[in-house]
Amino acid sequence: MSQSIKLVGVFALGLVLVAQVRADETTTKGTIKSADTSRNEVVLKGIVKDTIYELNKGAKVWLDGARSKLGELKTDDHAVVTYEKKGEHLMASDVRALRNAKETTGTVRSSFADKREITIKGLVKDSTYEVKKGATVWADGKKGSMTDIREGDHVLITYEQQGDHLIANDVYITKRK
Repeated sequence: MSQSIKLVGVFALGLVLVAQVRADETTTKGTIKSADTSRNEVVLKGIVKDTIYELNKGAKVWLDGARSKLGELKTDDHAVVTYEKKGEHLMASDVRALRNAKETTGTVRSSFADKREITIKGLVKDSTYEVKKGATVWADGKKGSMTDIREGDHVLITYEQQGDHLIANDVYITKRK
C-alpha cells in the first residue's frame, strides 16, 4: 500500500512539473538587444544565442506600463514576451518592456477608488501605490477602472518611485479572489 501511495505522489509531482513547463513555454523574460520595425520583431539577448520573436498582427507593446510602439523599445530595456511557437517561428502576442519603471505582484489588502490608492499585502510591511491619473486598470482582460479592484485580488503593478511615493502606471488584475 505504501508503494502505491509513493507511486501516486511521484505521478502527481510529474503532472505539476509538466504544467509548470507548459506555462513557462509561453512567457519569457530577458533584455532587449534590438527592436526592428521593418521586420516587426524584437530580439532578446541570450547567453549563447539571441532569440528572435516576430510580433503577431495585433500584438500589444508596453513600455513602463503604458501602451507603446515597437520602435520605442531600446537596447537594454528589460522585457517579458508572451509568445507561441509556430513551426520554427516564435510569434509574440505581447511585449512588456521596462526602462524607468519596475513591476511587482501581490494581493490587494485595500483599494480606495476616490483616493486612487491600492495597498498590497507585504511580508513585513504593506505597500501603498498611488494610481496616477490616466493609468490603465485591466480587469478580466479588458480596460477597467479603480472600482474593479477588490480586496483579495492578485495584481501586477507597473510603478515608478518618486521620493517616498510609489506611483502606479498600470494595474493588471491577474486573479480574482
